[in-house]
This record gives sequence, C-alpha cells and structure tokens, in this order.
Amino acid sequence: MTEITMAKMSQLSETQKEEVRKIFVTSYYKDMKTLHRDTERLLGGFRRLLQEDLIRVAMDGERPVAMVGCSTNKRRAMEVNKEDFLANFGFIWGHVGYFSFRKEYGEPLAIDDDTLYFECVATNEADRRQGVAGQMLLKLIETEPYETFALDVVDSNGRAQSVYERIGFREVHRKKSWIGKIFMDYSESIWMSRPKHLPNPSE
Repeated sequence: MTEITMAKMSQLSETQKEEVRKIFVTSYYKDMKTLHRDTERLLGGFRRLLQEDLIRVAMDGERPVAMVGCSTNKRRAMEVNKEDFLANFGFIWGHVGYFSFRKEYGEPLAIDDDTLYFECVATNEADRRQGVAGQMLLKLIETEPYETFALDVVDSNGRAQSVYERIGFREVHRKKSWIGKIFMDYSESIWMSRPKHLPNPSE
C-alpha cells in the first residue's frame, strides 16, 4: 500500500461513498446483526447515518481503505434516520434500533470547542493490521485545527485500544453502556484523549 491520503466523504464519487458505507457496516457487523443479519438490509438502514461532510476517509489511490467520523460539541458525524430503520429492520426492531442508536449518537457531546472527537473508526477488512487506522488518525491530528483529540473504544476491543495508546491516546474514564450489553459484546466504553502536540519525553 502506498502512503494514504485523506478526503472528505462528501468529495468522493457515489461508487466510492458506497465503499465507505460497506467498510462501516462490515467493520461493525457483529454489533449491528441484532437488527438484521443481511448486509444489504444493514446498508439500507444505515445509508443516511454517515454525515458526509464530517466523515474523513483514508484513500489508497482512488480506493477507500478506512473511515472515521469527526464530531464536535455542535454536530455529530452520525445521524440516525428513523425512516431507513423502519424500512429495513421492520416495525419492532426498527423502533428499538432507532431509539437505542439515537440515544447513543443523537446527543451533543460534552466537549469543549477546542476538542475533536473521533467516532466509529473503521478499516476495510483486507487492509486491517497494516497500521492504516493509526496513520489516518495521526494525519487528522496534524491537519485538523483542534488542540485536543478524543475517542472511545469498547472494553472488548483490546487491539484497538493498543493502537490508540501507541499514537499517544490515554484513558480518561470509563462509562457503562446498556446499548452495548443489549446489542453488542461489551459492557463499558473507554474514553481516551491526547493533545495535538505530545510532550517531549526528554523535557
């Protein structure tokens, strides 16, 4: 793989945007399959979830290889669409999923104006374990005009936590998640953050 470049999802072609959505759904499939086991149904249900101007995409040439939502205290990068949920997951699971995900992603973040929050980091299956996610986040930390960067990772994903620690993120606190217990395989989310400029170890 050549060195990745970064793009906004809104700048991509429709074909590339669909690839980004597939990266998102396949990366979080085990968390979403309670709503529906069919990938096409999941793609339909989450088609308008990603707010394209707030989604950053790592590109290998013309090929999307990873994505991340960039949220602030004013807007979230994920916005659940009730109509899409009902159409693809049915009346009961559509409502259950809608209200659950709206509670998780629909509330403003309690962060200050100088903080950018990374959410739903996802890497294409064939490009995992190659350092793509870490490269992507480091590029954004370098170029985005914020002083502090935050994210959270579930307690069952030790591999991702190790990646974030290697690029300077440190645990701040933990939060129990009822949506994680019901739909997914975790019980706590771990909030991590790092400053734009890490202190020099020699100082």
